[in-house]
Amino acid sequence: MNETVIEGTWEEIRAQEARLAGHRVRVTILDSDSRAAAASEERFAALTAKWRADTAHLSSASAIAMHPAYQEIIGMGAAALPFILRELERQPDHWFWALHAITREDPVRAVHRGKVAEMAKSWVEWGRDRGLIG
Repeated sequence: MNETVIEGTWEEIRAQEARLAGHRVRVTILDSDSRAAAASEERFAALTAKWRADTAHLSSASAIAMHPAYQEIIGMGAAALPFILRELERQPDHWFWALHAITREDPVRAVHRGKVAEMAKSWVEWGRDRGLIG
């Protein structure tokens, strides 16, 4: 089954009534919070892609963290936390500076410092404990 997504206000969707006639249609109503979250997630994904592309060749943690896209993600504040934590769970990476900057916390035990996979696990568990990710 092919699926076409049509987004817009109800009035904009109704204007396409003739085109949609005879087709099976599913409607999802997005409240303003859902639209804002979707926009934030898209912004996060674009910034993450830019950050990764531009810093792939760098070895300095501070240079990686000072990249403008990374700094912009930090600027998103708490809204970025679920995105960062899901990304960290999917693909451990150097998100620790951003997480600490946003939360002012550090759940990583001393024995795990410098071990990206272990540090990622600590932060993901921290996020689950706070209901930020499932």
